[in-house]
Amino acid sequence: MVNGVSTAKLTLPGNFNTQYIINPDGRIEIWRKLDSGREYLDTDTIWLIKKVTQRLEASGLQTIVIEADTPLCLLREPGRFVNYAAGSVQATYAAAPADNQIKQIARENIGTSATGTRNISAYISIDANLGLGASIAKSFAWRDCLKTMQEFANASTTAGTYIAFDIVADTPTTLTFRTFAQQRGVDHRFPGGVNPVLISPELGNLGEVMFSQDYRDEVTYVLAGGKGDGSARLTASAQDTTRQGLSPFGLREYFKDATQYDTTTGLASEAQSTLRSGRAKTIFQGRLIDMPDSRYGVDWGWGDYVTAQAFGQLIDCRIDAVSVSVKPGAGYERIDAWLRSNS
Repeated sequence: MVNGVSTAKLTLPGNFNTQYIINPDGRIEIWRKLDSGREYLDTDTIWLIKKVTQRLEASGLQTIVIEADTPLCLLREPGRFVNYAAGSVQATYAAAPADNQIKQIARENIGTSATGTRNISAYISIDANLGLGASIAKSFAWRDCLKTMQEFANASTTAGTYIAFDIVADTPTTLTFRTFAQQRGVDHRFPGGVNPVLISPELGNLGEVMFSQDYRDEVTYVLAGGKGDGSARLTASAQDTTRQGLSPFGLREYFKDATQYDTTTGLASEAQSTLRSGRAKTIFQGRLIDMPDSRYGVDWGWGDYVTAQAFGQLIDCRIDAVSVSVKPGAGYERIDAWLRSNS
């Protein structure tokens, strides 16, 4: 899942030596081998062991099930919160590119600017600022680090520049916190992208298709309320007049309680982020079928941009999530990709 924590589940025989896996944050790497013989680290990251379950079935079958999360889990609670007071420079950011802001949160809570055991820069480095994304201001004392980063990314996307972030494994022994603009992976949109990928049921490379447009919880106007009482309370608003105009009932209001802000700049960014989160949910989902022109790991991968054609529409979609199921020895591999449009 882009900008979120993913989980890998591995089932082992009951006689597997557990001394190698019963360790908190034990590391798992998932390598995939292509028909060409080339091997690569799937999703460019590693997985940290979080749960080990040993089972004995009534039939006598014994198994060990390992669940491991991607390293972004280190930035959510329990794990890390913004351990700085309201009004501090570490919890009140003036307007700057979202890329820089997200990385600064990482530096101050797991990186070289964190104190004591909160500093794990010996294990995870943080890329230099690149100035990517929209300029965002925000206050976020005592907040979950990962959720705060997601809010910065959402606010930037609302303002016109999609931002993603991840902790990647550059080598078998090094991890790096990194940001990405426009898409997490490669732009394969049809027709102008790099090695364009068009997927559709008619081409045989897309099955079990579902196109959903859910307006139930849509928000088109946000009023954020900051510090102060009554008529003296600080407020800022954000709205999407285009979406409002799609229906005579298109004005859908939401009040965001944001008392941590004492400036309209920060409140405006909070309102924009909330507006982004309240967009109608447009989901194009399907199972990508391995075909000569659309092979997972060759023609497209997790985080890429592709174009889907179905139900009479061409929809540019980011591959925000991929599920791969494998049964060793059975020659079975199923790949499901969750495609999400930018609308």
